[in-house]
Amino acid sequence: MNRVTILIALVLISWQSKAQCDTSRYISPILNVIDVQVGVEYGQAPQWNFPYFNETLLMDIYQPLLDPIEKRPCMIWAHSGGFTIGDKQADDMVALCDSFARRGFVTATMGYRKGFNPLDAASSERAVYRGFQDGRAAYRFLVENHEVYGIDTTKIFVGGSSAGALIALHLAFMEEEERPDSSFDQFLAPDLGCIDCSGNNFQHEVKPLGIIGLWGAIGDTTWVNNDVNTLMVHGTEDPIVPFESGPPFQLFTLPDVYGSSLIHERIQNQGFSSELIIAEGEGHEPHGTLNGYWIAPPNDFWEEMFGSIEQFCFELVRPQALVISGPEVICEGEDHTFSVALGEGESVCWEIEGGEYQETSEEEIAVEITGESASITAFIYNEVGAASESSSITVQASPSPDVAWDITLEQNVLEYSVLTLFDTSWYLNGILISEENIGAMLLKAQGEYEVSLVVVNEFGCATTYSEEFTYVIDTLNEEVNSLTEIRLSSGVLSVKSEVMTNVKLYDVMGRLLYENEATEHVVSENSGVYILSFSNSEESSAIKIVFP
Repeated sequence: MNRVTILIALVLISWQSKAQCDTSRYISPILNVIDVQVGVEYGQAPQWNFPYFNETLLMDIYQPLLDPIEKRPCMIWAHSGGFTIGDKQADDMVALCDSFARRGFVTATMGYRKGFNPLDAASSERAVYRGFQDGRAAYRFLVENHEVYGIDTTKIFVGGSSAGALIALHLAFMEEEERPDSSFDQFLAPDLGCIDCSGNNFQHEVKPLGIIGLWGAIGDTTWVNNDVNTLMVHGTEDPIVPFESGPPFQLFTLPDVYGSSLIHERIQNQGFSSELIIAEGEGHEPHGTLNGYWIAPPNDFWEEMFGSIEQFCFELVRPQALVISGPEVICEGEDHTFSVALGEGESVCWEIEGGEYQETSEEEIAVEITGESASITAFIYNEVGAASESSSITVQASPSPDVAWDITLEQNVLEYSVLTLFDTSWYLNGILISEENIGAMLLKAQGEYEVSLVVVNEFGCATTYSEEFTYVIDTLNEEVNSLTEIRLSSGVLSVKSEVMTNVKLYDVMGRLLYENEATEHVVSENSGVYILSFSNSEESSAIKIVFP
C-alpha cells in the first residue's frame, strides 16, 4: 500500500484538535443550561398619558451557561399586542429566547411603553415612536454591558412580532430627520425627544446586523434607504397589520402603514438584502398564537418560520467560506503544503478522510495518506465560534510509473534501455550519462557500480530505479598453476586447489553470485556465461565458465 506524508502548514492558524469539526453552533441546541435574568432594568421613560410619570423599562436576558465562547451574537425581541397589551414573557418570545440561547446566542425579550388613543392618528404614531425609542435604548444598554453578558456588539439582531415588528423595522430604517411631526410638541402632549434621547444616556451607535419582522410594517417606505439585512414573515390575509398597505386593525382613524410586501419591494429596489416568507392565505400571527400566547401547540408554520430565522441569523454570523491552497496531485513519498488565509480572531479545524494524523501544533498538522487519495476538509471559526462553509480538496497520490527497464554487461560494454513515454535520466554512480531511453557505454575500470534510472511523470513526480553490480576486467587467464581441478558437470562446478583460495563467481552483468575461501568449492548455477575469479598467496586470475 502506498503511504504518502503531507505536511499542512497553516497561515495565522490556531488549530482545533477535534476528531470531527463542530459546525452545529447557532443552528442546533448544543447548550443545555440556560440562565434567565428576569426584570433587568434597561432604562426609564415617560408614560404616554398625563401626568407623564417615568416608567421603568425592563427586559429578561437569557444566557447560555458553561459556554466556552466569550463573545456571542445577541438577539433582542419585542412582543406583540398592538401597543396596548402584551408582555415580554409572551409564549412566543420566551420560546424564541430560550431556543436561540440554547444554540449559543445571548437573547433578550424587552418590555416597552404601551398605550395610545385609537381614535387619534397622532397618538398612534407617538406610540410607535415611543416603542422605537425603547428599542434603541434596549440596544444601547446591551452594547454598554456587552462584557457583562458576553456579547459581540457587531452581531446584534433585533426582531419582533406585530407591534414588536414595527419597533424592529423602524429601528432598522428610521433616522433622526425622519421623525414624524407627531413626536414633537402636541396639544397636551410633550415633545418625545430625539431618537436616542429617551430610556438611558448610553452613547452607542444603533446598527443591528439583521432585522426580523414578523407581520410588521413601517410608517413610510421612503425611510428604507440604508442597507440592513432583513427577514420578514407575513400572512397575505392579515387583518391587523396589512401585508401591503392600509391602517392597522382596518381602523380608518389610524394612519396607513406599509407592510412586509412593500418594504421587501423597496429594499430590493434599493439593491439591498431582503428575504420575505409569505404565508399565503394566512392571517395575523400564523404561527399559532394570539397576542403572543399559544392558542394551540406550535404548528408547522412555526417550525418553518423558526428554521428560516435560524438560517438567516447563522448566515450572517458565520465567517466567509475559505479556500484551501495546495496541489490536487502529490508525489508519492514527498511532503506537500496546504494552507488557508485567516482573519483576526479566526481559527481552523481540519478533517481528513483517507489519512491519519501524525503530529499537531498551533501552526501545522501532519497527515499520512494511507490510500491512493485523501480528502482534506477545513472549517473556519470566528470569534463567536460560528463555522464557515466547508472547503475541501481531494488529493491524489501520483503512483510510481510502471516501466520496463533493463541493463546488461557484455565484457566491458554496459547497455541500458527503458520503455516509457515519460522523461528519463540515466546515472552511473550518481553521474548523469544519458537522457535517452536507450544507450550504451564502455566501462574502463573494474569495481562496484550502480546504475540509476530516474523517470519523471506528467505531474513532475520523479521515481528512481537502481541496480548494483561488480565489473571484473576479463583477463581470462586459463593457465592456473595452483588449481588442481576445475570440473563442470550437469550444471555443477567443482574447483579444488593446493592452498586456501578465495573464489568468486560473477554473472555477465558483474553481479556477485558466490564467494568463499577454501581448498574445495562446489557451485551450482543455471546455464549461461559466468566469470570465475580466484586469488591466493601464489596467484590471482579469472576465467570464463560456460554452464551448458
